[in-house]
Amino acid sequence: MAEPEVLYAVDESIATITLNAPDRLNALSEAMLRGLAAAAAQAQDDPAARIVVLTGAGRAFCAGGDVKSMAQAADEGPDRRRSTVALVQHAQLALRRIGKPLVAAVNGPAYGAGLDIACVADFRLAARSARFCEIYVRLGLAPGGGGFWLLPRIVGLTRALELVLTGETVDAERALAIGLVSQVADDAELSAATRAFARRFARAAPLGVQVAKRALYHGLEMSFDAALELIRPHVADLRRTEDHREGLAALREKREPGFRGR
Repeated sequence: MAEPEVLYAVDESIATITLNAPDRLNALSEAMLRGLAAAAAQAQDDPAARIVVLTGAGRAFCAGGDVKSMAQAADEGPDRRRSTVALVQHAQLALRRIGKPLVAAVNGPAYGAGLDIACVADFRLAARSARFCEIYVRLGLAPGGGGFWLLPRIVGLTRALELVLTGETVDAERALAIGLVSQVADDAELSAATRAFARRFARAAPLGVQVAKRALYHGLEMSFDAALELIRPHVADLRRTEDHREGLAALREKREPGFRGR
């Protein structure tokens, strides 16, 4: 039996979602997109997972859409074309709904929808071999996977326009310089660097992290007054949790807290 196109595993509170079609550089098939959405939902609901890492098997993160599938969709009429875009967007939304810290470990090319998927993550770490490209305009397309919305919020409007409207490739060092990635590691060290980066979040209270993450993202689209209204009841709820009491006790006793997500 062939391995699934998306793998899910948890180790030491870190859930790893792996795009698993290395023979085609993890290009996005319909099966992979469905598997990615399912894995994202699993990570969100998994009490053992406090941090989520997204990466690709082999020498690529994700080469974008599967060329054969795109060619078929172009020939099969508007319904098929819309359904293909909808699958990409559904996977993007599932990743976006993960309330836990989401880290993309970009271990090679991240092109088109592959770059858009990396941009959904809260943080991106890159191998030195990583390459980033919003290739859509070189294929007569536009970034339907959300890159048009995500990139300006990560690198600013001017740089996003440059990346999207030229379709040019950016290497890891340039990605670091423009803020597209947080860190660059040697290829052999990317996995270890990503786990070290992810472990920093394991010390935090899980419920507080989820509330804070949602508030930060929603706050980008709200006025200050509305944002304060949004957060007030959530903070009141957090004050009643076991984790809050544990945090206060640990502070008084000068020890590390043992948060349980309750």
